[in-house]
Amino acid sequence: MAKKLMINCATCDARNIAEENYAHYEQITVNCAMVLTSPNAKAVMNKLPFTLNCANVLEVEGDAQVRTINGSSEIKSSDVVPASKYYMLVNGSLTIGPDTQKQLEQCVGMTINGSLTCPESVYAMLNSVNVNGSTTCYPDGAIVLKRNAVIDKLFALRAKSSLYWSGRRMIMVDPQLDGEKLKAKGVRFSTKEVIIAESKVEALIDCIEERAEIIIVPDGAAVVLDDITLDEDALRRYGKQLYVIGDVTVPEDADALDEIRYLHVRGDAKVPQKHKEKLLRVLTEISGQVRVAKPKGATLEDKPFLKITRWMLEQQPLGIDVSDCAVVKIADDIPKELIMQRLHIEDCGVVQCSQELEDAVTMICTDVGHVGGTEGDDGMGVGDMLKNAMGGIKDMLDTKMVNAADYVL
Repeated sequence: MAKKLMINCATCDARNIAEENYAHYEQITVNCAMVLTSPNAKAVMNKLPFTLNCANVLEVEGDAQVRTINGSSEIKSSDVVPASKYYMLVNGSLTIGPDTQKQLEQCVGMTINGSLTCPESVYAMLNSVNVNGSTTCYPDGAIVLKRNAVIDKLFALRAKSSLYWSGRRMIMVDPQLDGEKLKAKGVRFSTKEVIIAESKVEALIDCIEERAEIIIVPDGAAVVLDDITLDEDALRRYGKQLYVIGDVTVPEDADALDEIRYLHVRGDAKVPQKHKEKLLRVLTEISGQVRVAKPKGATLEDKPFLKITRWMLEQQPLGIDVSDCAVVKIADDIPKELIMQRLHIEDCGVVQCSQELEDAVTMICTDVGHVGGTEGDDGMGVGDMLKNAMGGIKDMLDTKMVNAADYVL
């Protein structure tokens, strides 16, 4: 019988642990994000050889059902009212709708690893809420829109006399949007940020709450909510006036820059050196940085063993990018200057090189496990490492291993 128990899980429910089931183990290790416990469980675990490596320990009533949700979830007033107590564990986003007091009466607590969105009055009545992320409360009675809500002609046709709320921003640039009609209907808007076409400002400004930031763009400008490559395809899709919330990449063929009439970038712009001045002349405003794109050289990836020679680097004036390789060997005769100029290594396990090259190689490595010779820092060679590995395998035979998303003790 195994002497040790190791449990690797996301959530460990220890509330109803029975001492007799675990008394024979010499060592019990639990690696998890969260442990659910109770006063009785704490007393039992203190008697046993437990080691808990966890981020959170929560005390939850023993008879409460634990509901684990991975992803987005919503509690609505039309949901069935739970008959028994429950605890919610959400790994994602949770939206709680209005008039859900009955659905929440039996909820003894929540842990949300993500975001929570709910009406102000509902948040005030929630019990034991722990949010590892953002919490957003919207005004009671408001109609909830998407985080990036587009207020266009179709919206205006369906709108009613009410307050509309969005958690992030509203976009009002549709040329066919009738602002006067929305105003006549009594529509009101509440959000953090409003991006609005210049000609719509006068009609809609009184409909927008004063705390919202107003961003005015030229008539005909398109709002792009993503990273974009500034080429002819982008101009055909969005037009020649762009308000980009994301990063912009200018390709080697930068003909599209000659046609741009308005370009506002809320992010970074990456551009080849030869087109940098042209981009700077076109840019209306940029919140990030203008970065010079590094020309692409050769790419070597996904190999169990790879050797980089001097000849390889001499043949690639634009450099070599190495990634996702288990072992990379650097030839001893490569000058340090050539390594610094033409080699980049990322996401590799071991990079082997001579002691003379170790400082230069370290400078061009990103997310690499080990840089240096074939021996470890403690002087062990491969044979010693294998002996230690065999000892570790023997130790594993005495250990019962459990890997699970959720585990109940």
